[in-house]
Amino acid sequence: MSTKCTIAHGDSFHFYREVMDDDHVCLELKDVRFEASLGRVMVPIPIHVWEAIRHLGGAELDLVERTDEELLKVVEENVDRRIEEYAAAERERPRGGGLARVAGLLVYDTADRPRERQIESGMAYFRKERARQRKLKAAITALSSPLA
Repeated sequence: MSTKCTIAHGDSFHFYREVMDDDHVCLELKDVRFEASLGRVMVPIPIHVWEAIRHLGGAELDLVERTDEELLKVVEENVDRRIEEYAAAERERPRGGGLARVAGLLVYDTADRPRERQIESGMAYFRKERARQRKLKAAITALSSPLA
């Protein structure tokens, strides 16, 4: 099973993300020369490939400016919606609620857990993601700044 999530592809390239890696994009090129040495790799990117991919691998920075209060509002809305969807699924299919129980599991825990626990889990996830995005934005800014 592949963990690649294709962003763009062609006969000579594949531009993708690995499913659980939000910090990298990958570019696979076929039939191009490259230079490699210890700690360094250089691959000339054909200009048509560059033009096809240059705007597609953009970083998600939607949480950078969000406050804890704003995050809490979003998390509470999401948790309340999950609880409602799980309750509806339970009414239709008792004992487990089908996929509604585990949808969003990695962020909020299971939908049958107490609301407060789901909110706590969601806040921990979004705070960590916001910190990752802020670090990424700082790195982008540092690379974009003109040389002194």
